[in-house]
Amino acid sequence: MSKAAATPRGVYLEEFFGTAEVGLFAVPTEEICLIPPQLKPRQKRLIEDVLDVEIVPTTLAGSILLAPMAVGNSNGILLSNMVLEEEVEAVKRAAGDLNIGVVEGKYTAIGNLVLANDRAALASSILPKRALKKVEDVLGVEVVVGRVADRSYVGSLATITNIGGLVFAEISEEEEKRLSEIFKVDVMPGTVNNGIRFVRSGIIANSKGAIVGSMTTGPELMTISRALGV
Repeated sequence: MSKAAATPRGVYLEEFFGTAEVGLFAVPTEEICLIPPQLKPRQKRLIEDVLDVEIVPTTLAGSILLAPMAVGNSNGILLSNMVLEEEVEAVKRAAGDLNIGVVEGKYTAIGNLVLANDRAALASSILPKRALKKVEDVLGVEVVVGRVADRSYVGSLATITNIGGLVFAEISEEEEKRLSEIFKVDVMPGTVNNGIRFVRSGIIANSKGAIVGSMTTGPELMTISRALGV
């Protein structure tokens, strides 16, 4: 895919729709990134250039809040059963050879319940076995069941790529080590947007770059850059 070379990769500050919680509006992988169609052209180009991805403009469940409705890696994208049929088809058309699957059941915010990179997935302990099998089949990785800081919504508590991870600031050293072993990358505790611990809400990242919320402080940026290796 062709990319404009004007934007060097690294960590960039941004806000979408007047909020610093940029992570709520995107579902990134190594090759594509689902984004709301309503983003400004400049913001779309920024995502393309910093993450080196093809953008896929779409709503999910009729909403611009994409992150709670999906999770993906280089093997596939898992969608909530609230996603509309025409949205599923739009993602399938754009995704090429990626596996696209819908998780059935009462737990609709699948993006908040699964954390994944290309090596593993951590699935919330509240998900039933049928959903866990779907995670494994679509994302094509080993699925570990668990919690983060004794919280079930694991997908909202961390950003994990293929080279690093930033996780909820209150995890123990034992949990930090366990997550590093699961995803086979070093992870670090931290915050985003001037103290927000639910770091996924303020970060869009893959192994090539990151876009973080505009309220993120200098020390937070340094931690995020180290944690994600960008």
